[in-house]
Order: sequence, then C-alpha cells, then structure tokens
Amino acid sequence: MAFITNQIQEAGSRNNQLLGILSETDYAIPALEQQNRYVKDLNNEIVELQKRIDTLDKERIKELKEHEKYRDSVMKRFAYRVSGKTEKFAAKAEKEEREYFEVLEKERKAKEEAKSLEAMCSEALRKQSDLEAVATRHNKAQNDLDSLYDSIFQGPTPGFPEEDMSERNAEQALQTYHESRIRMESELQVVQILTQARSCHNNAANYIEEALDHSRMDMFGGDTISDMMERNALSRADRQVSQMMILVSQAQRISPHVQTLPPVKIAEGSLVMDVFFDNILSDLDFHDKIKDSRASLQRCGQALVMQLNNTQARCQVCEQEMNLNASTLKSARLELQRARERIFERIISGQGSEEAVHATEHTSESPPPYALVS
Repeated sequence: MAFITNQIQEAGSRNNQLLGILSETDYAIPALEQQNRYVKDLNNEIVELQKRIDTLDKERIKELKEHEKYRDSVMKRFAYRVSGKTEKFAAKAEKEEREYFEVLEKERKAKEEAKSLEAMCSEALRKQSDLEAVATRHNKAQNDLDSLYDSIFQGPTPGFPEEDMSERNAEQALQTYHESRIRMESELQVVQILTQARSCHNNAANYIEEALDHSRMDMFGGDTISDMMERNALSRADRQVSQMMILVSQAQRISPHVQTLPPVKIAEGSLVMDVFFDNILSDLDFHDKIKDSRASLQRCGQALVMQLNNTQARCQVCEQEMNLNASTLKSARLELQRARERIFERIISGQGSEEAVHATEHTSESPPPYALVS
C-alpha cells in the first residue's frame, strides 16, 4: 500500500505540470493541421503558375517578333505613306503593339503573382515551423501523461467504470475542441488575408485618383510627361488590383464562404495612340475611362468590405464556440483526474479491492483531498 501511496503522491505534482503544458499548447495540433493544408495549396498553386509563366514567355517571344516587324521596318512605313495609307499602317502597328503588350502584361502579372505566392509561402512555412515546435512539445507532454497513467492504471480497468467513462468523455471533448479550433484558425486566416486585400484596394484607389489628376492636366495643355505619369499611376493601380484578386483567391481556397469579387477593369492607354492621335477629344475619352475604372474599383471595394465583415463575424462565432469547447475540455480533464483521485483515495483508505472500490464509487460524495488541476 505504501508503494501505491508513493505513486499517487509523485503523480500529483507531475500530473499538474503535464496538464499545464497540454492546456498551454492545445491550439498547436489543429492549427498545424490547417497550416499544413495551406502550405500544400500554396505550393501546388506556385507549380501551376510557373507552368503558365513558361507558356506566356513563349507566346511573348512570338508576339515580340511580329511587333518588331512594324516597329523597326522603315520600308513598310515608307510604303504605306507613299500609298496614302498612313492610318492603315498606324492601325496595324497599334494592333501588333497591343497584342505584344497584352502578352507582356499577362506575363508580368503572372510573375508578380508568383512572387507574391512565394512570399506568402515563405511566411506560411515560418509559421508552420513555429507550430511544429509547439506541437512537438504538446505531443511529448501527452505521451508523458499517458505513460504516467499507464504506470498506475496498468492493463484493463473493468472494476473502475467511472474512470473509463470519464476518459471517454475527455477524449471526445478533445476531438470536439480540435474541430472547432480548426474552423476558427481557418476563418482567422481568411480575415488576415482579406485585410491585406483591403489594403491593396486602398492603394489602387489612391493611384486611380493620381491618374485622374494627371489626366486633367493632360486635357488642359499637358504634354507627354503628363501622359507618362498618368499611365504609370494606372499601371500601379492595376498591379494592386491584381494583388488584391490573388489574395481573395487564396481566401476562397481556405473558406467556401468567400465569394468572388466584381471584376475591375483598369483603363489602358496606347503609346501609338498617344503619339499619332493625341488631342483634346482623345484625352476626354480616356479621362472618362479612368473614371469608369474608379467606379468599378469602388463597387469591388464595397463587396470586399462586406466579405471581410462577414468573415470577421464568422470568426467571432467560431472563437466563441472554440472557447466553449475549451472550457468543456478542461472540465472533462478535471473530472477524469478527480475520478482517478477518488480511486486512489479509496485504495489508500483500506478499500483496496476493485470490488470494494466499485461498490463505494457512487456513494462517496466527499471531495478529493487536493486538486490536481488548477
């Protein structure tokens, strides 16, 4: 009996320590599961995007050769001018330029998307590594706790049905907590991603306003510099929109609740049109196109804010559910410890047989002499 008493006394201190570690690191297991899926999705997307970049690169080289035929051909330009078809030459040159720059822009966006995904993957891997360290600590504590229990409750315990039932309840509570933690982690991750997307939208809106300012200067006597600054601002806005759409796409892969945003079309100019056909009418027309871009961006921003608000609400609900399940888990673990402690106490008090313990399990209401969980 003294041996059992020593075991119980030693188990009390160690049990408290291990339960504290488990409570501190419970989040790591479900969070790591979610992070592993996220990293896998990012890696798969990077591979597919690289294939698309390779295809676009081949298409860009082909279109560049066609574009250079008109850009660098003095004879073609002269022949069209002699025949009085200068406008036809300009239209053909513009077509070749447009097709080349369209492919070039697609490739640029794809490369920027790949760069963004690689940065996101790098950050995700860092977080994954941190979670792995915490999960390893959690698993070690769980294994140590299991070994501690096994050293006391060796073999089956049919004579202790209260302990078996409490153990099943604790296992079920842990599973329920893990599931709710995964849901909360997913929604929290979506909130973070959509918040970044919102920042990209705000940047794009600022660039659109900058483009409108340069466009107004261009209409009232601006020069080529105004055109260049206008196009530069629009290009920056377009890049921010692309980044915003990339982030929303990532959020959709994590949560099925995230909806696709309305399309945004950023106005694009043409170097050929700026050189050959730049006048007040063309400037007015392009100014209207920029305002249309602003309107479409505003509609997209409203939809994005709604998506972010909805996700934050879902995240809050999931967090409340997770906290409730965490409380249930703590109670289940505490009850399991109390059930085992009652068995220890009865054995120490002289009712050493399983039959005697079983006979008094449901009649004793006295609290345990000490609590193993704070």
